[in-house]
Amino acid sequence: MDPRRITGDRGEDLAAQYLTQRGWQVLERNWRTTEGEIDLVCRDPEGVVVVCEVKTRRGLGYGSPLEAITHTKARRLRRLAAAYARQHAGPVPSLRVDAVGILWHPDGTAAIQHVRGIEP
Repeated sequence: MDPRRITGDRGEDLAAQYLTQRGWQVLERNWRTTEGEIDLVCRDPEGVVVVCEVKTRRGLGYGSPLEAITHTKARRLRRLAAAYARQHAGPVPSLRVDAVGILWHPDGTAAIQHVRGIEP
């Protein structure tokens, strides 16, 4: 398996664990449509449905994980969030797009950064 995919999968696992430990419910993982993929769809403790983009890095050589979320990527996430809401029956009371950055350290620990409400 591709080492980048392994790193990404580990990051998504850690992000899901981080959020659930804070009272969030993971509704979907790797939700796909023809427009793209959402890493995590969650419900936060206030009942807001949150589309979470997870970016994972093993170092800062290409910048911090969250720097990889460009204006174009943020716009795509907004479109994917709307597609998710349309596809799921029933009203979605509130919808937000968040980002979780995971930076793995050489000793196996990780730094986690959660940004709420990213805007394109």
